[in-house]
Amino acid sequence: MKTSVDSAVIAALALRDVNTVQEVQVALLKKVLASQADTMATLMQSVQPLAVDSNLGSRVNTSA
Repeated sequence: MKTSVDSAVIAALALRDVNTVQEVQVALLKKVLASQADTMATLMQSVQPLAVDSNLGSRVNTSA
């Protein structure tokens, strides 16, 4: 009986550790995505708009 209790405790502790690692990974992912979003916003603000007319350059005509 003691072996099954020990196994259950070990499994519970392992799951807790996995959960902690996943939380750290998600936090890091959110930081990286926020950083990339800031970088893209900066890049987009530094580019001058090419079209003066809103219809100019809004369509791409292709033929095969």
